[in-house]
Amino acid sequence: MSMNLRLRPETDRILAELAASEGVSKNQLIESAILEHAARASHRTRVRAAFDKVRTRDAEALDLLSR
Repeated sequence: MSMNLRLRPETDRILAELAASEGVSKNQLIESAILEHAARASHRTRVRAAFDKVRTRDAEALDLLSR
């Protein structure tokens, strides 16, 4: 799928430098950044769900430990 991306000149310069330093195209770098961002967001959601589950399941024990 094709897409146009408008960047400020300074942002485009930084993108070009990063892509060159990693030996990839600007497109590849942007795609990689999007996928990494999505993975982090998914991880945060899973960690939050696990924390909420433990907090609910072990509420009494956590309360006793906090005293």
